[in-house]
Amino acid sequence: MKFGTQNTNTANKRVKQSFPLRDPNDPRVLYVLSDRARRISLRVKNADREVHVVVPGVRAFKKAQNFAREQRDWIDVQLESLPEPQPFIAGQEILYQGQKFALISPSGRARPRIVPEMKKIIVPSPDAESFAGRVRRLLIREARAELEAASHHYAEKLGKRVGKISVRDTASRWGSCITRNGEGHISYSWRLICAPPFVLDYVAAHECAHMIEANHSQAFWDVCDSIFDDVKLAKKWLRNHGSVLHAVGADF
Repeated sequence: MKFGTQNTNTANKRVKQSFPLRDPNDPRVLYVLSDRARRISLRVKNADREVHVVVPGVRAFKKAQNFAREQRDWIDVQLESLPEPQPFIAGQEILYQGQKFALISPSGRARPRIVPEMKKIIVPSPDAESFAGRVRRLLIREARAELEAASHHYAEKLGKRVGKISVRDTASRWGSCITRNGEGHISYSWRLICAPPFVLDYVAAHECAHMIEANHSQAFWDVCDSIFDDVKLAKKWLRNHGSVLHAVGADF
């Protein structure tokens, strides 16, 4: 009996190590193991353009597979309703500062550049793979420059100081702020460079306000309103169009 229990535990451990698991019949579906979950659930991940099936323990995996099959129509509807992908492919258009810019890949070794008056993003690259990587890196650099300037601007309004600023590809938050030794350490999504400038500014003001109020109380919103004029408009834009930002760079 003891020997059998050990074998079962070993087998369960091997199964756990294999998670997350991609559905072999639908690569858009990913099984994610969660010992905290109490039931099987589906979560649409806009940033990854896929659906996560939350599995509450190894023993529920087969049941989760059946559940996902039963919900195939729902999964199709949710994923098909996502905004059209905007891949980093020469000749395509992507959202940049709230407007559509054409991606151009000329020959040569010139530095990538953005030409606002022509609404073009020009990135010389030898092949499609390197082109996509160079476009992403250019957008991240642009995002960092704009977010650093905005962060220091709004922090100064509050009499605060920003220490470290990170720019990442976050899935669930546009920004986050931690205060350490009196300085704000702020992390942002690089995708904010694709939103209209006033939206990027709002997120920077929002995170800087957290150096005064580390919550979302009325006092926090009062701080936001004191340094940024269009809080409601920017929040509405993100609520209505935030999913479009995650479509930038998506391949499918």
